[in-house]
Amino acid sequence: MAEIGAPIQANPGSLETFVIGASTYPGFQALDNLLAAGVPMDRLHVHLGFSAPSGTPKNPVVRYHPMLHSKVYYMELPGSHACAFIGSHNVTAFALGGSNGEAAVLIEGDVHAPEFAAVRGHVDEAERQATPYSPTMKEGFSWWFKEYVEGLKAEIRMPTDWVTVRTILAFSHIQGGRWPKTGETIYFEIPAGIEEIESLKTEVHLFLYDTMPADPMSAINAIGSASRRYTCQTIGVENGQGNREVSVDWVIDGGWALTPVPSATFRPSTPAGMQQVRAKVVDTSLPSYEYAFERERTGWDPVFSEIDVIDALEPPLLEEVARREARGGRQIDAWRLVTSLEPRSGSQLETDQKALNRAAPESGAFILVSLRRRRFGDKQGG
Repeated sequence: MAEIGAPIQANPGSLETFVIGASTYPGFQALDNLLAAGVPMDRLHVHLGFSAPSGTPKNPVVRYHPMLHSKVYYMELPGSHACAFIGSHNVTAFALGGSNGEAAVLIEGDVHAPEFAAVRGHVDEAERQATPYSPTMKEGFSWWFKEYVEGLKAEIRMPTDWVTVRTILAFSHIQGGRWPKTGETIYFEIPAGIEEIESLKTEVHLFLYDTMPADPMSAINAIGSASRRYTCQTIGVENGQGNREVSVDWVIDGGWALTPVPSATFRPSTPAGMQQVRAKVVDTSLPSYEYAFERERTGWDPVFSEIDVIDALEPPLLEEVARREARGGRQIDAWRLVTSLEPRSGSQLETDQKALNRAAPESGAFILVSLRRRRFGDKQGG
């Protein structure tokens, strides 16, 4: 507000209508400054959006609700001309100073043009729906916006029902003309050194596809389209070369095909760095889960760009108040583009993290080990 305040304060009668959709307490104080400069109070309005009773005693009114979100700046000029600046810019230092990524269009022409009639109609409707601004309501208006933000925070809905348990995920395609049955055993191999497999009777979730997905992440994203889903449980794990001969009904081979073993006797040739796993089919169906391949994080740290930088010391703003706002009210010299997020420094890794990395989606393998899972949806199976 500080950046556009000077021309309004120089000619307070020129401001015919100002409708604000939401603001902070300092933002409403800026409206008080306009009043002090001589802007008539009946020119200022606050649009409170739309809401409804929630039916709950804690928050009796729905806090996250539809609101006025348009940014329209309409000006009538001498000689029956007009212009309208329409876009995404709020009246903030970040927006007007070029720090935000914004987009807008400037329309210029005859004041009687139908485009300007539509703009005026939009502003008139916003004014009709709004409530008059009063300095005595700053606290109430700010509280209403705080409630909206709190409601928005609730809509983020970060899951809290993750279960920390290791699960082997096997993505495969059938080869042999029949499907696995309850009680049958499956042989496959995973990287050596992965712990907590046999001792906890780890579940194996087997997904069979008609056409094998292109990569592990595609397989995870296509879990819902798997033709068969099975719940299995590990019954044997052997490190190193392990057994020379195992009694199993199925084998997941190097091409990720699930192949029947006609004689029920399989002689593996286990590569170095792998361990043998046998699992039994306990259910020909499987609940729907979401899987995570890292332990729960306490937070994430941004990775800053050294190239994409916005100068915070010399923002293209005239008013000192706006220039301070463009620095976020802090003693910083630049805003840097955040290129990615990394687990917060000091986050603990698994003791067998190196082995787990070889069974993560990025490894390219189709037999993975997840560290957490959460259930959702209905049970599905074959």
